[in-house]
Amino acid sequence: MWKILLTFGILALFIMVIAVFIVFLATGFSEPSLGAGYIAVIPIKGEITSGGCGGSLLSGEIACANSDEVKKMIKDANDDWTVDAILLDIDSGGGAVVATREITTAVKSSKKPVVAYIGETGASGAYYIASAARRIVADDNSLTGSIGVRMEIPHYYDLMGKIGVNVTTIKAGGEKDVGSPYRPMTEEERRDLQDIVDVIYDDFIEMVAVNRNMSAEYVKSIAEGKVYVGSKAKEIGLVDELGGFDYALEVAASEAGIEGEPKVKNMAPERSLRDFLSAGASNGVLYSIVKYLG
Repeated sequence: MWKILLTFGILALFIMVIAVFIVFLATGFSEPSLGAGYIAVIPIKGEITSGGCGGSLLSGEIACANSDEVKKMIKDANDDWTVDAILLDIDSGGGAVVATREITTAVKSSKKPVVAYIGETGASGAYYIASAARRIVADDNSLTGSIGVRMEIPHYYDLMGKIGVNVTTIKAGGEKDVGSPYRPMTEEERRDLQDIVDVIYDDFIEMVAVNRNMSAEYVKSIAEGKVYVGSKAKEIGLVDELGGFDYALEVAASEAGIEGEPKVKNMAPERSLRDFLSAGASNGVLYSIVKYLG
């Protein structure tokens, strides 16, 4: 009798395991990469930065794309088994070099397909990020491109001289105060800073060329900081598709193999009063002035 009971017990257990496996397979739990038909929407809005920035307490939005936050959203989307694809919702004119490169690296490293949507603006550093996506969808009248770099160094010495204010700089190292707003810039300093900007610009050109499968020579010919409307950007190969946000969702769904209408998961973090009170701090002295802005 005990042998019969043991046999039936093993058989029942085997049937239960098979049943659970079938249920998990049908619901996607047995294979996380199958997801559940969700597209993670990650906003890249305003200036791209590694620091804080201001925003609207009423709307609940901080008007910048913080690199650490965007990278975390990309990681969370990749770790979420319900998410099949990522859609970058871009409305930005660019921002800081290092922050832009960090986000771009995160996009390129994503295990799940990434599609970029350029609504109003996806220029300079924002386009740099978009170029790393598998496909780019832009509105016909969006502003994009602006592949270029600029460095801004304000000078106050004329004004300070008029109001009788002087600044004495004590330094060790001849170029320690390069870019100082309190004195005119020498031609040698200007050349040195131009060299820095040129190196960053060449890196920008090369990265776009690699990401978009173009030659560096061609990218440079359409770069020079020029801004294009979406329809022209498609014509010259900077974007792949023209359409609105809903169409971009369809493209992302297609890249992920989602059948039917995709579900949207908003990855934007919630903001607290503390976030707005602490926003606005800036990082760096000189290098943060160098921006991927046309």
